[in-house]
Amino acid sequence: MVRFACLYNALIYLGAGCFSVYYMVAYHDVGLSVLLISIVNVVFDVSESASELPTSVLFDRWSRERTLIIGVLCRVAGFILMLFWSASFAVLCLANVLAGIGAAVESGAASSLYIEYARKHDPSLGMKNLVSRLSAMIGVCTICGGAVGAVLFLLDSQLIWLGATVFYVLAIIPLLGLMRAGSRTKAAATDGSGTTERQTEASVESDGSAEPGESGTSLTVLDHVRQTVAAAAVLLRKPEIWNMVVFNLGTLSVLTFWQLLLMGHQTGVWWQFAGLVFTNIAQIVGSRLGMLRLHPRSGDIAILVLIVSAVVLAATPMPAVRILAFFVFSCAQMYVANMISSSLHESIDDSIRATAFSVGSLVLMAFTAVVTPLCGYIADTFSISWGTLTTIPLLVALLIAGLARKPESDKRVKVDISLD
Repeated sequence: MVRFACLYNALIYLGAGCFSVYYMVAYHDVGLSVLLISIVNVVFDVSESASELPTSVLFDRWSRERTLIIGVLCRVAGFILMLFWSASFAVLCLANVLAGIGAAVESGAASSLYIEYARKHDPSLGMKNLVSRLSAMIGVCTICGGAVGAVLFLLDSQLIWLGATVFYVLAIIPLLGLMRAGSRTKAAATDGSGTTERQTEASVESDGSAEPGESGTSLTVLDHVRQTVAAAAVLLRKPEIWNMVVFNLGTLSVLTFWQLLLMGHQTGVWWQFAGLVFTNIAQIVGSRLGMLRLHPRSGDIAILVLIVSAVVLAATPMPAVRILAFFVFSCAQMYVANMISSSLHESIDDSIRATAFSVGSLVLMAFTAVVTPLCGYIADTFSISWGTLTTIPLLVALLIAGLARKPESDKRVKVDISLD
């Protein structure tokens, strides 16, 4: 079963690699303005965020494999719409709604499926070992998928959706294999009375000490809602939450438009592929830098590096210099992101940790939905280079705020990359 889970993860990341660094240019090639492309990206983000909770409930309460198959089918439906009708803005929005639902299903579920079966297969494997293996596999598959996507892009920019469709359709096969293997396991676990283990657990849970009626359950749900709202109110007063939101917004314009800065005819696609490779390398470099004992002002220095590299990326006309600047930007971005994440982890209690990151994500999504179209409007009105620099002033504000603090207050935190 672990082989099926591994194959599923490999195929979806091969599929994602086919379009992950080319889709902005593919949208641009069919005549969409940068503003409309930005709105399409917002549609995807909102769809993914709105689908997180219901798809998680389906995954936990109904069937993991069937839920993942639904996610794959949503992705495939979106890819097909993009392949044949990408010139229509309305159809493209619908396609991204479907793709967002599929991405929400994959988010966390795909990796957790592999980790669960891998630990059952070999209990001696530690979590860090499993996460390292999974990260390496994701990186390799994404790069290989990117190479396939580059070749397809050279034939026709819209063929990247065909490549993604093929890989995602193939990903259904290991999921069916997991369903079949799971059915056999359940059949073997069925006791003499025909009751499965899940049914037995359900009957035990139903024999709890709760009194008849629904008042106990209602109180529990209401208490949970009150606790969540109270925790959110406390969290929104924490500067660590806002540091995370402002930093992610500050890097938004560069991470959104770097593909368009490198677009071209025969050579542009290979610069974008190089960006994909460098992004995966930067994740490793940035994470490792976070584990070293650096200067007390290392966070401020990294933000300064972000600002300078973003300006170089936007200002220079040379693709080689641009890709080098993007690599430096990606390394610094990962380093600061890990520092901010660690700071947030340390500032909150374990009981509200998940709520904290959910609140941060929702706040970030709300601001992103407004800021992303603004970046697109500036890119259309002036130039893509100016659009790329739209949110950099937020990084400047973070740098000024950091320099205003005393060095002693800048506590270095050892980053545990497994937390993210």
